[in-house]
Amino acid sequence: MSFSRKALLALTGIAALATPLAVAGSASASTTLAGCIVTPLPPVLDHTNPGGQKVIRFRVQASCNAGRSIEVQDDLLEQDLAGSDYYGTSVYDHTFDNAGTVNWSTLRVLPDADGPLDNIEEMYHSARFQVTNAAGAVSPWTAWEDSPVVPFQL
Repeated sequence: MSFSRKALLALTGIAALATPLAVAGSASASTTLAGCIVTPLPPVLDHTNPGGQKVIRFRVQASCNAGRSIEVQDDLLEQDLAGSDYYGTSVYDHTFDNAGTVNWSTLRVLPDADGPLDNIEEMYHSARFQVTNAAGAVSPWTAWEDSPVVPFQL
């Protein structure tokens, strides 16, 4: 077998192994507790405002069984090597008389957080929640669950 054919086969094998990893990395993680599931979805570009600034939508989805009330805290963040910059918290509440799914979102102007030499902002959000059942018992807060980090150019 020629060298170029061996190289092509090696690269094909590497690409086949890397493809599932690329797809897996783009999925959102969910947390389940007491009959509810909460997923912080990847931030998306919503629009550009009249001042020319990009506006980012941070979305959270919650599904619960009937007879549950849920409170979700959602921290909005920009990722940095030395830690994340905090841009506020949204709090969402909903009572599920019937099993179902709700979607919430918050809009924020894309910050210029990294100085003049960096024109990419890496945005994400982190959610946690607690559930109250029909009898009034309140669960502990879940651990924080991060959305995927999404880069946005200024």
